[in-house]
Amino acid sequence: MINTTDIVTANFTKLDELLDKGYICVSIVGKVYEDIKHKEKIERIRGLNTFRMYYHIRSKDYYACYYLYNSILERKGIELLSKEINQLLVKHNKTKIALCDNSVGSEFGFRHILRYFLLKNKVEVRDIHNISLKQQKQLWKEDNYKKQGHYNLDNSFVGQTLEKCTWIYAKTAKNNPHWYTLRSDFTDHEIYLHIVSHIRYFGKPEIFEGVLYRVYYYNGYKYWDHPCDSLNKNVDLINRAILVHPKQEV
Repeated sequence: MINTTDIVTANFTKLDELLDKGYICVSIVGKVYEDIKHKEKIERIRGLNTFRMYYHIRSKDYYACYYLYNSILERKGIELLSKEINQLLVKHNKTKIALCDNSVGSEFGFRHILRYFLLKNKVEVRDIHNISLKQQKQLWKEDNYKKQGHYNLDNSFVGQTLEKCTWIYAKTAKNNPHWYTLRSDFTDHEIYLHIVSHIRYFGKPEIFEGVLYRVYYYNGYKYWDHPCDSLNKNVDLINRAILVHPKQEV
């Protein structure tokens, strides 16, 4: 139970107005870098940040943004989140709290994912800008990799072609042993890009160090690229690692 009379979500531009009305203002995306008056008064909730989602945000991969932020909320859980909100209320001796991000208008915003999470857990919350959750839910389904499509390649063709590639051990990734193959070493660049599209389209979403990867499984290995290349045509390397549990193969 959250001991408050009013919880709202809002844009940082409403900070002055919210403070004047007695709200505790909280960033739900991490440290605030924008030049905002009174930003020193903005509180934060431990673990609610989006700095690792930089590439997903930049490429407008809202599916990944929702997947990652919702996983943060699920791991934290409503009990701990409620406890931390209550601690802020006690600290400031107030009963109203505003959960803020920097999204404008009806564009994608992380505060709406948090609002939806709270509502699902029977916590009353409203957005002061009256942004539609229905519209936000549509954005959460936007998967850029699905939009870019695929080329109807056979899984066996993709897997066998990848197995024939030259694989280089990634010496700097000791915490994640894997190999990579370069586009520049691939004889047919068109086939290479078609394989990239296949991996990204059919890959399963997996989180590693706060980033969402689409991971493709074949014959004891998993394959993936990096979301810093938002367009399939820009991908210049493919990674692979040995599966610990080969039964997960395609």
